[in-house]
Amino acid sequence: MKDHMRRTNTLAASAALNQRPRIASRVAVAVTVLASLMVGVTSASAGVPQAAPRVDALSTGLDAALNDVVAAGVPGIIVRVQDPHRAARNFVVGVSDLATGAKLRPAAQFRIGSITKTFVATVVLQLVGEGRLRLDEPVARRLPGLLANGEQITVRQLLNHTSGLPDYTGDPELLAGIVQNRVWAPQELVALAEKQPLLFPPGSAWAYSNTDYIVAGLLVEAVTGRSLARELDRRIFSPLHLEHTSFPTGTASLTGYYAHGYISTEANPTPDGQPLDVTGYNPSHAWAAGAIVSNAADLSSFYAALMEGRLLPPPLLREMKKTVAEDPTDPNSFHYGLGLERVNDACGTHWGHRGAIFGYQSLAYWDASTGRTAVITRTMFPAPAASEAAFAAAIDLALCAKAKAP
Repeated sequence: MKDHMRRTNTLAASAALNQRPRIASRVAVAVTVLASLMVGVTSASAGVPQAAPRVDALSTGLDAALNDVVAAGVPGIIVRVQDPHRAARNFVVGVSDLATGAKLRPAAQFRIGSITKTFVATVVLQLVGEGRLRLDEPVARRLPGLLANGEQITVRQLLNHTSGLPDYTGDPELLAGIVQNRVWAPQELVALAEKQPLLFPPGSAWAYSNTDYIVAGLLVEAVTGRSLARELDRRIFSPLHLEHTSFPTGTASLTGYYAHGYISTEANPTPDGQPLDVTGYNPSHAWAAGAIVSNAADLSSFYAALMEGRLLPPPLLREMKKTVAEDPTDPNSFHYGLGLERVNDACGTHWGHRGAIFGYQSLAYWDASTGRTAVITRTMFPAPAASEAAFAAAIDLALCAKAKAP
């Protein structure tokens, strides 16, 4: 699941989404939303660095790639590259709102989708470090009756997607709720998944499931007696001074400066022939699996703090980095730890996560060799096929290209 949040005339955006002429479009939107909740780990174009160019052309290359992405129909794209001991470099092309034509700025907030999972896993591991939870204890110990197989599924298996829990996003009832902009309770999402059998015996295989993180969020609330939003804020957002990061789930309203998110007419034809603005859809259907709102600077700060050991002690960070192959038949595939993904590519090892949700597609990664953090988001998802090659080129450059000395 992936997300982004924006601020302008959200009430007007929400009203537009509820107009009768857009009902057919909204059904199509909901279909693409369900698909996007899975994209965090399944779409190669969402951020797999391929042939990483080791060149001194970060600025020139990124400028060209980002202009090509926007020329292909994406409203806006933001890239932030932070190298140690250097000022951050921001690259932005496009507009924040197609209706007004306002220029997109680096500070724009957006829905980060499944990047949310790294935040939630960090909170769970902090509770483990406090002795309030164990990674290998069964879920049923804290959440009795929530899962039919709760005695067999452990906390660790939730965080690394080896629980076997089916993904609730495949249920048609969720589709209907998204179309109606329904506010979902986390327990309702779990109940959708519980209508299906386990995908495999817990611990025996790997399968990405948003249900895992809905349950993980409920565990946090059960152990602390406080809301997940409160725990995220007091444990991560506030200590790191992430002033543009929040966890709004029961409302479609956004505050502050944000970029609107869109679905392309290629994926979702509309009566007026314009991309559908889906900024106003509430993200309750994503909750702990993908509802955080942030911006590029805050995401960069979060991953640097996490990977440099400022949020977890070394033993727990090592646990977080114990991975399983997402595709056991391909040793070069992505590997998944505890809410953290490892990618081995032409320029080294990167740790982070991908995220996509209606209107937005993002990634945030930290380079284990150089300490570089790279954050990329585009404000259209699904996006036109014609933008994919340039988007992939931008990802490669952001993650791997050398920056010229200031």
